Amino acid sequence: MFYVEAGAGDPLVLVMGFGGDHLAWGLQIPAFAAKYRVVAFDNRGVGQSDAPDAPYTTPMMADDTVGLMDALGIARAHVCGVSMGGMIAQEIALRHPGRVRTLQLHATLARPDAYMHALSASWGELRPKLERDEWLRMLALWLFAPVTYAEHPELIELLLQNALANPYPQSLAGFVHQGEAVRAHDTLERLRDIRCPTLVTVAEHDILVPPRFSHAIAQRVPGAELKTLADAGHAYMWERPEAFNALCLEFLARRG
Repeated sequence: MFYVEAGAGDPLVLVMGFGGDHLAWGLQIPAFAAKYRVVAFDNRGVGQSDAPDAPYTTPMMADDTVGLMDALGIARAHVCGVSMGGMIAQEIALRHPGRVRTLQLHATLARPDAYMHALSASWGELRPKLERDEWLRMLALWLFAPVTYAEHPELIELLLQNALANPYPQSLAGFVHQGEAVRAHDTLERLRDIRCPTLVTVAEHDILVPPRFSHAIAQRVPGAELKTLADAGHAYMWERPEAFNALCLEFLARRG
């Protein structure tokens, strides 16, 4: 597993979503590292971590994360996950409750529905047929809100060019097996067992993982807080980084 660290203080472990590596936290790490020891890493199947050509699950990737914590001497940490990273974070809190001080679940779900399964299947068919640039531009339509296309097209283009310049693009095997993990994820009936302070957030224009999924999580996790960001889509940590970072840091200061 490849990882980076920044800052000092209480450990804050950042768990990225499907297809994203540690670089996707670029607009968060400096803000978080001002107060916390931030650990960001590449999940199995992406970036500079290994991409074994075998089935992946979110419990498996949760154990990967805790194994990294062990290697870094981190007994307990604040855990922050986005999208698939939020699914992994749920499993960390359920499988290793003593290791989690606070939990943040952003733009994520507890159980994919029939629509999500159909969407994932269509992506699996498209990914091998498209060039990298074509794939990323198609994917952007699911990540960014219409208001971002209208008011900040330069931001979308910058992020696309950064992704294209990444020297460690996700392999097809990593893509396939991370997709398997997302489709098989199911914590919905176990969420009531989460006991740590939990923040759930979603953007009002997220079409990839719509708000209904976040509402379902917040209704089941005891004492969970639910926050909604306006004028953003699934990639709201990039579209509205100041607002996203402020939500995360305020929660940590208050509940951590």
